[in-house]
Amino acid sequence: MRSLSILIHGEPGVGKSWLGASSPAPRLILDAEGGSRFTPGLKMLWDPSLYAPPAFPENGEWESCRVIVREWRTVELVYQWLNMGNHPFRSVVIDSITEIQRRVIDHASGIEQPALNEWGYVLRVMEDHVRKIRDLVEHPIKPIECVCLITLTHLRDGIFRPFVRGQLELTLPGYVDTVGYMKLEIGPDGNFFRRLQIAPLGGIDAKDRTNVLLPAYGAFIDNPNLSVMVDLIDQATG
Repeated sequence: MRSLSILIHGEPGVGKSWLGASSPAPRLILDAEGGSRFTPGLKMLWDPSLYAPPAFPENGEWESCRVIVREWRTVELVYQWLNMGNHPFRSVVIDSITEIQRRVIDHASGIEQPALNEWGYVLRVMEDHVRKIRDLVEHPIKPIECVCLITLTHLRDGIFRPFVRGQLELTLPGYVDTVGYMKLEIGPDGNFFRRLQIAPLGGIDAKDRTNVLLPAYGAFIDNPNLSVMVDLIDQATG
């Protein structure tokens, strides 16, 4: 089965957006931070408030379709289009959940500090949306091959965890197949490379329940590529 839902967390600048851009194309990127501007591949813009998703890209006109997320309503509109199944996308990347949650907070309380009941609303909205996006991998009309959720990371209780606010920090990792912690390393030749940790070692929140990636790679995936990972899962599970 060609499906993977994955949560990637890490410090700014380690290549999380680049990893998202390695998911199977054509891919949809909900960009709340502007990181997809610098990723490789041909891109186009889509405004879901004005028109339907683009047609399947013939002759390689584009690989990544960017939706600029300035408000929560944009995220809701995107999901409505995706759930109808009439779109060309094989992957969905949310970059980042950390910033999307801030859009929900803005929607709930504006510039004011959220009240207690508003925090409850933020949690319910975010959990509901993450589950609905994840469930697109089993959509009855147009299943998505790869759902990639990106967050920042932070240290809490001695463990580096995906950085979201409130109880979502505890529930978010449970919604996906794989949680990976991304960092930059320096090789013997002095060059940088990206490393994705998918096992909970050394105070890192990470996991893999596919029963494919850990046996294939071990705890660390050097220079990870989501398309390759989806292919491995497909070959192993048929």
